[in-house]
Amino acid sequence: MNTTGIGLDPPGATHAATAMALIVAATAMLAGVCFGFLAWQRETLPYGACAVILLFAPPALALAAILARNFPDTASESIQIFELLERLRRLDASLRALRLARAHVYVGASYAVVLGVSQAGGMIASLEFVLFYAAAMLTAAAAYLPWTAREEHRLLAQRNACRSLLIDRKAERAWGMP
Repeated sequence: MNTTGIGLDPPGATHAATAMALIVAATAMLAGVCFGFLAWQRETLPYGACAVILLFAPPALALAAILARNFPDTASESIQIFELLERLRRLDASLRALRLARAHVYVGASYAVVLGVSQAGGMIASLEFVLFYAAAMLTAAAAYLPWTAREEHRLLAQRNACRSLLIDRKAERAWGMP
């Protein structure tokens, strides 16, 4: 229900939806850590596969939920200043979440390297898990990185458009133009 009168959702609704997406993602990742512990303890590939999936899928889903909060259209001249500021706030938050998701992929890739070196050194017995993890990491990187780069480019373009409109509005206000 829109109570602001300017075409926006109430702030509490968007914060609650974002918080729910992050809580679900964190819970799924915690389950992934538990499955990882069980895989390590029992040396079984199915637990390890579940751990990998639960560690890599939730951040993408949470990021998609955060990106869905943004406005689908670009900012136009007729937008009120409050909506323009709200768009900028949401775009900045989305860009931070997007960069965090990309960092998650890089951390996972570095862990794949550590697993490979550990397996080559004889510290990890399960070659199947290391190979599965490396394949899952390559798949996640192949899906995440182009998607996040495309979304970041789109969000930056929208943010730049909003900022230029805001600068124009400030200039109009300073010169007393309608």
